[in-house]
Amino acid sequence: MLLVDFGERSYKFAVCKEVGPNLEVKAWGVEDMHSLEHGAESILKKAGARADVGSTFLSFSPAWWRARTFYERIERRDTVLRITPAEKETILKDLSQRIRKKLGEEMQRASGILAKDVIIEKLAIQKLGIDGYQVQDIVGFQGTLLDFQLMCIFTLTAYRPILDAISQRFFDPSVFHIAEALSGFSAVKKQDGVYLDMGDGATQIIVVKDHTVLFVDQVPLAGKNFTFFLQETLTLGENTAKDFKERYAAGDFSFPVRERVKKGFLDLTKELLNLVQESLREAKVSLPPQVFLFGGTSKLPEIQEIFQGSALRPMAFSQEPTVSFLLPKDLWILQFPGKTNPIFTPLFLLPYAPSEIYKGLYMRSARGE
Repeated sequence: MLLVDFGERSYKFAVCKEVGPNLEVKAWGVEDMHSLEHGAESILKKAGARADVGSTFLSFSPAWWRARTFYERIERRDTVLRITPAEKETILKDLSQRIRKKLGEEMQRASGILAKDVIIEKLAIQKLGIDGYQVQDIVGFQGTLLDFQLMCIFTLTAYRPILDAISQRFFDPSVFHIAEALSGFSAVKKQDGVYLDMGDGATQIIVVKDHTVLFVDQVPLAGKNFTFFLQETLTLGENTAKDFKERYAAGDFSFPVRERVKKGFLDLTKELLNLVQESLREAKVSLPPQVFLFGGTSKLPEIQEIFQGSALRPMAFSQEPTVSFLLPKDLWILQFPGKTNPIFTPLFLLPYAPSEIYKGLYMRSARGE
């Protein structure tokens, strides 16, 4: 299989073969890119011509490929009659219209984006229930109250052409959001948690409980903010600042140099913690006590210093929270140089996305409706 994780300014890829709990990595790479087109061309040159690639899984930066969750309740009128396939279609159409309206209103309120510019790519029913009882399908049941826990994957009209063009360069690719991958991972590994994907362009916050994604959000403070601080403070070019940040995270540089950087990084990390706390308050769910950090920015020592269980304690956790890394080696048995590097975690989560999580549940593409 070919795994590709497109960030805003770089990409990561791996050619792998799944053998039980093992993932054999045959080729891999991480590289800066000038554009998505440049990244796709580079990957295809390095891995796309291999005859044994098989399935292709892509993910894109949350700037272009986003997710939200919704809970909806529908009340039936004819509660004695059993639900027919025709009634199910009517209910699902109503559900889709509700989500489209809510998502459009949310995006316009939060970002000023018009509802007409929001394109729903996938609308997945993660859980559904009738009068308090969880079911796999509503057809054939009686009842009054239908409860739906949904996950919506969407993009914007401005990004659709380029995302389509990039996807078409790969052979029959499947495109997933990191939340879908975490849902599958949680189902396979029985691991609930609050997952913080600390990338370069944004920090994504995903709450998973009973292999159901209950909450997805993103905050704009991430790796690029730390890079910009270095550019301003040390008068460095962008690439030099990024290299400095990597070396700083690895423990390089003398004490005076590190102290000059540390205070600014601590301030940014505290600001990020506040944004994450504000976001989680909006979740309005009981939070699993396990908090997992991954993504390149999570390697910074200030992240590890500030993001402790005590800092998160005031939140609505079901018990005292613990904070740890989620590393590639926690996902698979790997023989791979980057198996302890959290920058590769989103990439190696991708094979979990098309898991049995949606088996028996209604999942559909909402594109073009």
